[in-house]
Amino acid sequence: MILEIVKNRGADNHKNDLLQLILDAAESYGDDSNIPTDISLNKFVIDNCKNIYFAGHETTAISASWCLMTLAVYPEWQARVRQEVLDICGDNVLTADMLRVRHMKLTMVIQETLRLYPPVAYVVREALQDIHLRGITIPKGINIQVPIPIMHQHEDLWGSDVHQFKPDRFANGVSGACKIPQAYMPFGVGPRICAGQHFAMEELKVILALVVSKFSFSLSSAYQH
Repeated sequence: MILEIVKNRGADNHKNDLLQLILDAAESYGDDSNIPTDISLNKFVIDNCKNIYFAGHETTAISASWCLMTLAVYPEWQARVRQEVLDICGDNVLTADMLRVRHMKLTMVIQETLRLYPPVAYVVREALQDIHLRGITIPKGINIQVPIPIMHQHEDLWGSDVHQFKPDRFANGVSGACKIPQAYMPFGVGPRICAGQHFAMEELKVILALVVSKFSFSLSSAYQH
């Protein structure tokens, strides 16, 4: 299906979109020594599109589910978020600009949920050269796994209340919540950080704002965490 879309699209009308960037990269990939030679041009295009559309959709959907769960468990936060959304939006149609208020309680709930229930378990980085780090030698070619849940629930970084749901820890942003802000990595970290992180946050805000403004909800008595 992806290749059919590529075949039928009019390139002249899509010079600046994301798919065209992928196609341009595919055309020049033979000059990139970092791409294995056994990857075909078609596979390069398909894998990138699948990563963007499927992985991006599923992680946001999972995070939205966890956010609804935490709001159901903590009705006081559900009420605070609902009142905030109603104060900002009223009876008007929800717009992205309405949800760009700094330090929103809604944003803090999302950030805290992503801390406790990150959609990705770990990030992997390959050492492109021999590295000596704090007495540890990491040879070139070794894959390094960073376990995100452990970083997000490390008491030395977050404090003694690290296992509690406390959205207001993000009242002053990530830098005010964690001793080392780079340890908060629900979207990864560094040059390979998720390209869709800002879009995902906007999606989560819109989904949650629409739900809390229209419904009150609680956990089923049969729910097991």
